[in-house]
Amino acid sequence: MFPVFTFKPAANNQTNVGVAGTAFFVNADGYFVTAAHVMADPAATYQYLGRLPEDLASPSRVLVEVARDAGADLLVGRVDVDHHEFAHILKAQVPLGRSVMIAGYPLPTITTNSAGGLEVGGVRRYFQPTFVLDRATATTNTPAGVVTHVGFLARDVGLFGMSGGPVVDPDGYVVGVQAAVTDRRVSTNPDGREISVENALAIGSDVLADFLNAHGVLVP
Repeated sequence: MFPVFTFKPAANNQTNVGVAGTAFFVNADGYFVTAAHVMADPAATYQYLGRLPEDLASPSRVLVEVARDAGADLLVGRVDVDHHEFAHILKAQVPLGRSVMIAGYPLPTITTNSAGGLEVGGVRRYFQPTFVLDRATATTNTPAGVVTHVGFLARDVGLFGMSGGPVVDPDGYVVGVQAAVTDRRVSTNPDGREISVENALAIGSDVLADFLNAHGVLVP
């Protein structure tokens, strides 16, 4: 798993650097998956700086898009990497009620040092334990447009920056791709107290496996 860095030209010959979302490797050849809306800005360059925080890649490497299904919000790309570690994908639907974990890179802190280089020690992994609540197919507005997410609801949401990250079961298999958050609902009791409810919306790993197979990406 790694953060997807975005480099975008700004005024006065400056460059804005941020984290657009999360991606994860799916085989030993450097192929990765993320949500398509994570890499949807034509004015930006997307780069790999390593599997942070412990593995910094220097120099950074450009993330190359291989195939995109904008309607399903999935993208597969490739980057030259020096390791062969990758996530294993469950090629069937995850059972309802299954404990899972949403992983990604929200709340990044990026600064510059005295030499003008990037300091990315504040870009760290987050893990959100939750469980599979129900099957779901939902039309969602994303920065890349309207998409249809086919997968499942998880009880607890990931944070902004975790889009494209893996949803993993206790056996370590990827069972989904974090894609969106449901609309806010409110639970109210008779004394007027309110609880705001949102759920994570993940693309199912069976949908992901079909997408990768359709584009000739070998998945162990």
